[in-house]
Amino acid sequence: MTIALKVHPSFFKEFATKTWVSPADVIKELIENAFDEDATRVLITILRDNSISIEDNAGMDESEIQKFLLLGSPHKKVDSISPKLKRVRTGRYGTGRLSFLTSFEKMKIRTRKGNYHKSFLIDTKSLDALFTGKSNLHEIRETRLSRDGTEIIVSDPKSFVDEFRLIKEIRKLAVLRHPLFEVYIKKSAKFKEWSFSDAELIGVPEIQGHRIPLGLDKGNIVGEITVARRPLTEDERGIAVMVGGHIVMRTLFGFDSKIPRVTGFVRCDSLTSRFADKSAIIEDKEFERFSNLMKKFIVDTVIPSLTLYEDVLVTREESKIYKQIDKVLGQAVIETLEPYEEIEGYEIVETKKIVSKPSKSSAITAEDNLFDKSIDDEYKDITKNEFKRSGDTVSEKGRSQQTLGGGDNTVPNYLYSGQTTDSENYENVTVTAQIRKPLIKKTFALKKVGYKIIPYEDETDSRYSFINENVVFVNKANPTYKAESSRGDEFLLRHIMNIVAQAVAESRHPEGKEALELQNRLVSEAIRIHDTFLTKSP
Repeated sequence: MTIALKVHPSFFKEFATKTWVSPADVIKELIENAFDEDATRVLITILRDNSISIEDNAGMDESEIQKFLLLGSPHKKVDSISPKLKRVRTGRYGTGRLSFLTSFEKMKIRTRKGNYHKSFLIDTKSLDALFTGKSNLHEIRETRLSRDGTEIIVSDPKSFVDEFRLIKEIRKLAVLRHPLFEVYIKKSAKFKEWSFSDAELIGVPEIQGHRIPLGLDKGNIVGEITVARRPLTEDERGIAVMVGGHIVMRTLFGFDSKIPRVTGFVRCDSLTSRFADKSAIIEDKEFERFSNLMKKFIVDTVIPSLTLYEDVLVTREESKIYKQIDKVLGQAVIETLEPYEEIEGYEIVETKKIVSKPSKSSAITAEDNLFDKSIDDEYKDITKNEFKRSGDTVSEKGRSQQTLGGGDNTVPNYLYSGQTTDSENYENVTVTAQIRKPLIKKTFALKKVGYKIIPYEDETDSRYSFINENVVFVNKANPTYKAESSRGDEFLLRHIMNIVAQAVAESRHPEGKEALELQNRLVSEAIRIHDTFLTKSP
């Protein structure tokens, strides 16, 4: 009997469905594929049923389709430079076309280049026969595209497609920084070919700062390091390590506390990224050598530049200006954020009060007010029927229960059966009443922006905040919130303002338009305060 190594029929399905992580990873892979084939524009459309189309203006001819369908083909590694625009290609292993199976059931491809056009379908069934070395695909008869390009529609999603997360992940792609490559996104009820109506450009935020060119190991390691002028987000912080045109990881090479404002990229094609999803680097001898060279560069060049950069950036005269701006802008923030209380509901609570009641020898009239006015004044929403009887009854003209004022307000339990109602003599007694107490929630209202902030505490929630319609919920248990709160009210107000600007911008305007509007309003208010200050000064 011959000893042989075989492939189980389920291997390719397991590989395809359990290698990539999320719908965002799938779409990023397809965007990079378009970049590798010299596309200059990509349009992403999120449809109502959570299907997603990815369109570009780079079509495939017959030979290119054959390469596209050859799994594990090293042609992008061998031909690492694209033919037309001479781009460094991101692909290396030829497995990304299966990435869609992580989050979707089907992928329909329609492509055209010149007179050649093709439409076909790949789904989970297509993988069943791959262990034989070949799987015939279902070709679809459809009209050709109206242009040279490729249209991919991934459908039957396995999970919800989060538009915000998708945009956030796409913005991390290094290919977006290429001058001849643009990615647009939109939502639509129905698919319409190559329609940019209502589409938004996904841009990469520019990070201003001191730029340090990097060239090591005779040109094998190249890149650019930036010492940022502003604090960096978690997604921006660190040096992006690229293999080919693909970002594999971000790291500060162990200097996290010394260079927190350092960002940038470094490319080293001699490194080996993990097979398929390319989300990690194989830590072999080449990686160790690369890391040592980068650490030396950071010690010799980057860290000394931090002090030089700060000295150049802020002069003594500028420092005085910044202090004045900080003073008036801080006041603008305080005046823009106004706390107030808002009732979110009611709870029933018991309260004991001393009230006057008729003496045993006295009679009362139905018009006498037997209720403690202080309770009613404290909670305006309280009605007399909120006083509950404990079981006693009052007889009046054959009725088993007495009501006052013609309504359904039950008489308290200190009245005696058979009493008449014509005396004005009273004595003090203690009664128990149930009242509605309003539940108050502390809310911060941004008067000029039109948003509210409601804090909450959840140590298990790692988020700074989240947004629901026009309300931003801020997590007070977050370590950053606690740190800013301990520094004082002004720091906390500024922290909350930043959270609101970020949350609103990312949820409703991924390009940060709302955040920019808020910034402009605050600056306008600060200028007004500054002008008032100058007018009042002698």
